[in-house]
Amino acid sequence: MSSLLTSTVMSLLEDNSDGFGEATTRRSTSRVYPLCTEFFCDQYFSAQKIISLAMMLGRVAIALLIMLLGLKMEKDYMRSITNTIFIPIAVSELFTIYIEIAFFQDMFSQSPTQSTDFKATYINWTTDFVQIINDYVSINTVVLLPLLLYCGRVATLPGDRINAFPTNMICLIMQIVPFFVCILNYVERQNAAVVLKVLAATSRIITIICFVAIFVLIFVSIVVVLRELPDEAATSVDMQIRDARSRLAWTLIYIIIPFITLIPFVIEGIYYIFHIQPEANSFGKMVSLICELLIVMVNFYRPTWMVVITMICLPPYRRAVPLLFCCCSCCPKVNVEPLPRKENESSLMYRYADL
Repeated sequence: MSSLLTSTVMSLLEDNSDGFGEATTRRSTSRVYPLCTEFFCDQYFSAQKIISLAMMLGRVAIALLIMLLGLKMEKDYMRSITNTIFIPIAVSELFTIYIEIAFFQDMFSQSPTQSTDFKATYINWTTDFVQIINDYVSINTVVLLPLLLYCGRVATLPGDRINAFPTNMICLIMQIVPFFVCILNYVERQNAAVVLKVLAATSRIITIICFVAIFVLIFVSIVVVLRELPDEAATSVDMQIRDARSRLAWTLIYIIIPFITLIPFVIEGIYYIFHIQPEANSFGKMVSLICELLIVMVNFYRPTWMVVITMICLPPYRRAVPLLFCCCSCCPKVNVEPLPRKENESSLMYRYADL
């Protein structure tokens, strides 16, 4: 694996036993106690580790950046869904800071006994938690992407067909799915009972169903984008209705990368559901190993590419970026097109978007 992937969290994902990152880890049988005696320790702050820490802090910053951008914009179903996607991502990235601090602190242990006790209290349990939160983030993203496409399609309908749509409430209710699934996966990893393995297939089934749903919605949305909007949309005071076709087109562009990154999860799910166990050195085994590696990489890099495509492809976030960096009187004035909305005349979709 590339040196850019070397980090304590990646090590935890790849080695469920007693993993350390390249720079942080010295097996107990060969390490010297303590490994570090001062804060800027050469054993920890290697070139690879500095790059890894920079990437970690960057991921934390950009995950929080999306949350901050959400404060700069009006009510919008895109904001509601995107915030629901990024809240678990932000929690995950903040937890990586704790993991790095814990591993760094362990390097100051004075003896094997002290190191063992410290790991038992602060480190050993983090492997399970990382897997749980990765499952949550993955399933949460998978179930919300079809909702994003569906909302984009609803906005293109005639006004009398756009019903009340409490987006925030729906996003909140949908959190039951990733919560239930990640708990099932955790219990199955702790207990090899056949019944639990069958229940753990739920997450794979949900992933495959959502993958198919996104695939279908992409083609339906393409047809909608090529169609003319209703006449009243051109004069609508609600930007979500007036610009529905262009916003749906941008959503299709936005969905491309997340959709592609679902492919290794779908293949892994098929292997799991049908209990496919390919022979060593076979093509099937190679596909399985590649998918496992890609899943680790997707979980690791998801915050990075999610924030990039969000700020580039989703219109409300793209418009909020200038406001984020020019928010005080000393900044040069930025001409940002105002949102031409009136609360009393707004569509039901907008009025109920932020319940």
